[in-house]
Amino acid sequence: MRNTKGIEEALLVFSHDINVGINNELIRNITFARVYQIFYPYNLQLFPLVFPGQSPSDCPEKMKRDKAQETNCSNWSYPDKYGNYRVAQLTQIKHHWWWKMNFVFDGIVDKFAMNDPWVLLLEEDHMLAPDALHVLDIIVSNRPQYCANCEIISLGFYLKSTNKYGQDISHLGVHPWYSSKHNMGMALQKNTWKKIKGCSDMFCKWDDYNWDWSLMQVSAKCLPQRFRVIFTKSPRVIHIGDCGVHTHRCEAHKALQSTQELFRQHKDLLFPTSLSVTDTSRRSLKPSKENGGWGDIRDRQLCEINKSPLDRVSAQSPTVLHEMLNQKIQFPPSNKTITSSTTTTKIYSRLNL
Repeated sequence: MRNTKGIEEALLVFSHDINVGINNELIRNITFARVYQIFYPYNLQLFPLVFPGQSPSDCPEKMKRDKAQETNCSNWSYPDKYGNYRVAQLTQIKHHWWWKMNFVFDGIVDKFAMNDPWVLLLEEDHMLAPDALHVLDIIVSNRPQYCANCEIISLGFYLKSTNKYGQDISHLGVHPWYSSKHNMGMALQKNTWKKIKGCSDMFCKWDDYNWDWSLMQVSAKCLPQRFRVIFTKSPRVIHIGDCGVHTHRCEAHKALQSTQELFRQHKDLLFPTSLSVTDTSRRSLKPSKENGGWGDIRDRQLCEINKSPLDRVSAQSPTVLHEMLNQKIQFPPSNKTITSSTTTTKIYSRLNL
């Protein structure tokens, strides 16, 4: 980030689903840009053994429904479409993403009266090219010519090969937005977010713990027309997290080193003065089926609560919220480690105050 030109003009918002003192201190000591930290309140660190954490009274993930009913575990009547019960570490991913997006647009963009900024979404295992914000500025300035009805910009792209990175360094694509292709380095504005938020019922009820596949359903089935995206053919945001929620056999530093080398090899081609659209498609790929993991009614209710993160708790607040806050919080034994599926997400917003 430090080496990304223009970062000093951005506001960096770090959104955490776990509170770790050393991480907070590192972020507070950042001097190359303005920094703001937010903390998802309904996280597994604060609620490890009660909902939305994994309560001992919850049904085991793979327990059959008839057995769950027989044992009378607390959520026996709410398996997902595949017959599996919730896993708190997975459901938190979607909860945290939904909460932070609403908090950023309602609690930061509005609070600081920003002039309709583009908000760029990054995760802790994304690496920015030195010219990432330079390229974003060019796309924003020329969007009416590139694709006037494209509401999403994607600086990331999952390359199968980097052989054409230099050849495509000033090239853009314009496609229908598809979650698994264009979910990295996404940038959008508040008007676009309002459309997504207006489809909260579908987002919160879709039986998929993945926020991006849930958003895909919103785009395909709730909006008047599907999102279209402008994306960089040579990505300026690259995924370096070989290790993750579902991948444990990995070499943590290999992807980082190869990405650094990629940028070094093409340093003389970065910062193009202009970009051109060379890849256009109107073919909309079929959305995937539900991945499950989101059948519990409590997760769906909490998702609706997270739609309005600035609201105070009142007598009219949903029952699940009162139940959560009234429970005696139980912490696991001191020799147990609380893990986080998404430690930190960084959100960049070019400031125009």
